[in-house]
Formats: sequence, structure tokens, C-alpha cells
Amino acid sequence: MFQKILVAYDGSPSSEVALGQGAELARLGRSELHLFGVIVSTGGMAIGQAAGAEDVLGREGNAIRSSLDAVAGTLHAEGLRVVTQTAEGSPAEEIARYALQTGADLLVIGHIPHFSLGHWLQGSVAKALLRELPCSILVAKER
Repeated sequence: MFQKILVAYDGSPSSEVALGQGAELARLGRSELHLFGVIVSTGGMAIGQAAGAEDVLGREGNAIRSSLDAVAGTLHAEGLRVVTQTAEGSPAEEIARYALQTGADLLVIGHIPHFSLGHWLQGSVAKALLRELPCSILVAKER
């Protein structure tokens, strides 16, 4: 049914749930699984803050890439076709860009409980993705 499944992954508990459900769908459908991480850029920071921000972004980027590579290695050993990619920028924009670029049939994102600030931020990301993407979107919730 789905040829290319894209999982938005950042190592958080909600993205782990998305990963589990996306991987299971990829197994069932013999689909290619794309794991995509976004390093959230700082936007309009003052020049004096930028040097410190670059260090933080570099560490965050390395952590996300290492996590993606580890997860991909495990899934590849289980027989899945896995592609990893990262980008720096706005999560909604970068996820949409990558989904369109790869022709993803399904995007899987994690669900953040309604009582957190992350829910509000993620809600705006999910709404933007619903507007921008032609593919189906699965919001994975912990069972």
C-alpha cells in the first residue's frame, strides 16, 4: 500500500512511538522507511549569541545523526530498507520539503500529550503538514 514511509524522528518518546509504528507498517508492506531528523535552527539570533548557538546546533545535529544511524542499523539488520537524512531549519518546512522530495506516501509523526508546551508547538507543525502535504499522515499515539 505504501511504497515510502517517512518517520519524523528526534529521539523523543513520542518519536520512538512513531518509529515503532512506521517500522511495523514498513515490515508489513515491504516499504522503504525514511527516518528524518530536523535540527531546529535558531532563526534571528544576535551575532554575539550565534557562536554559542552554533555549538549547540552542532551537538544537537551530531546527537540526532548518531541516534538515526543507530536506529537505522538495527532496522536494517531486521531486513528493512532504511534511509536516514537530517536537515536544519523549521520542522514543518523541512519535513514537508523532504516528504515532497522523496515522494513519501505516508508521514508518521509522534503525538505529544495535550498538557505540554510541546503539544502546542507540535500542533502547529502537524497543521502545517496537513496543509502542505499530499500524502497521508499518521499521528502515532502510545498504546
